[in-house]
Amino acid sequence: MASTAYEWYSFAENGSYKGPEPCFFDIVQKEWAIILERNHSIIRDEFEKIVAARDKDLIPYFNRTLASNEKHWTIFPLHVWGKKWKENCEKCPVTSRLVESIPAMTSCTFSVLQPHTSIKPHNGDSNVMYRCHLTLKSKSGLPQMGMRVGLDTTEWVEGRIFAFCDAYEHEVWNHTENERWVLIIDVLREPYEHRKKEICAKVNATLWWQLKFQKRYIFRHFPAWSRKMLMELSSKFF
Repeated sequence: MASTAYEWYSFAENGSYKGPEPCFFDIVQKEWAIILERNHSIIRDEFEKIVAARDKDLIPYFNRTLASNEKHWTIFPLHVWGKKWKENCEKCPVTSRLVESIPAMTSCTFSVLQPHTSIKPHNGDSNVMYRCHLTLKSKSGLPQMGMRVGLDTTEWVEGRIFAFCDAYEHEVWNHTENERWVLIIDVLREPYEHRKKEICAKVNATLWWQLKFQKRYIFRHFPAWSRKMLMELSSKFF
């Protein structure tokens, strides 16, 4: 397991990440990853019903500045940094039970990327977790459809899961005629498992500020110390 120099949160740092973690983590031996892969067809079937029903909670991704077309990157949230979307979870009972059995799980969201849609390069929320993609539907691989994290690239293979460090700059593209479906699961890395409540509060605070000003750039002019202070103070309300 790689060492961690410091906790990194995108809002507080507002810059590129150059930490010690690998771009992609090896999670193949983790029990929760094995269980998710084993149940991927059940998870896909539950989500397929959501898509077929055009569920009202299948919504554009929260940060609408990232996708080349905001309506072409949609999500169906189950958990978002410790906050449970109860109605959505009730519609996907098996998926919810599986992910809620992972003690260090902080977020879980279905994600759909439409054909001919890209997600621009960006740094994610933090370096404290494994951000995992369980592939539910993907008919194409590289170079037509893929993901870059740092200098490394990967593709989605149906039924398989991979994990990456969300703090590094990453981008996604789908230049095909097919949709890509994944279940995104955030699981705190081992050094941070015991601080789940505190870390969720920090990220929820930063997300609140980012969403409030996502189409403005006011915070880019704030020094790092002031953004960190704002994150720490705001986290007490989440």
